[in-house]
Amino acid sequence: MTLPIIKEPIDWKKDSVTLLIIAAVCFIQAAAINGFYVPHMVLSGGYTGVAMLVHYLFGFPTWAVIAALNIPTVLIGLKFLRPKTVLFSAFAPFIFSVCFSLTEGLDFGVSNSLLSVAAGSCILGAAAVFVINRDATLGGTDIIALILARRFSIPMGTFSLLFNLVIMSMLGFTRGLELALLSILGSFVSNAVFNYGLRGFNRTNTVLIFSEKWKAIAPHVLHDMGAGLTYLHGEGGYTHEFKEVVLCMVRTSEIARLKAIVKHEDPNAMFSIIETKEIVGRGFSNFS
Repeated sequence: MTLPIIKEPIDWKKDSVTLLIIAAVCFIQAAAINGFYVPHMVLSGGYTGVAMLVHYLFGFPTWAVIAALNIPTVLIGLKFLRPKTVLFSAFAPFIFSVCFSLTEGLDFGVSNSLLSVAAGSCILGAAAVFVINRDATLGGTDIIALILARRFSIPMGTFSLLFNLVIMSMLGFTRGLELALLSILGSFVSNAVFNYGLRGFNRTNTVLIFSEKWKAIAPHVLHDMGAGLTYLHGEGGYTHEFKEVVLCMVRTSEIARLKAIVKHEDPNAMFSIIETKEIVGRGFSNFS
């Protein structure tokens, strides 16, 4: 099943900020790759990794190969993705190519290849969070991954991982296993940092409170904490008695306060905390 493409109006202020963030991230990532990866002949992921491999093998300018690979990909994206996504995805590779050219030859002087890859991959993963939080992409394989996710429900991360493994395996065959392993390690570290950064340090949780004194607990949650809640009408499996379950969504930093409220009103209450991947809407992340 193909999902419909949602057309969004242009918000000049918001979209201009997004483009500035993309430009800044492109410069940071280009500097990180040139300063930490290139001196040790390690590959980044995506089309940049392909361009770096071509540069290592044949000497073609990396920035030119990145631009060449992205042109047909952006044209394909015009058919399947919303115009604003394609705009951002076309802007990012162009700026990245320019930034890559400007930072070429940069070397941060980290002689230990493992430390250099670790530092570079952390920067790459952390910087990408700012773009995704703006509901944008950096183009390249992200466009292909988005199309596959929409049309065939293939997770974006799965495609990116397989793509990166292929190009890094090619590096192993041509330049040695050690460089391939360093590249794979960098890819995993970058993804881990990205995922952690995307979820944030102050994660969200879904909390279920089972208590006979739910009427006393609920007002404190609503008014003292300012958190919304929902009543779930339940029935005891053994006693078949009617039970009211209080459901609320709070940040990790608020859990201790919520526990104190529940304990004060009902020391015998049962408290279930479920770590939630993402909560979108009022009071949490926006529908950006």
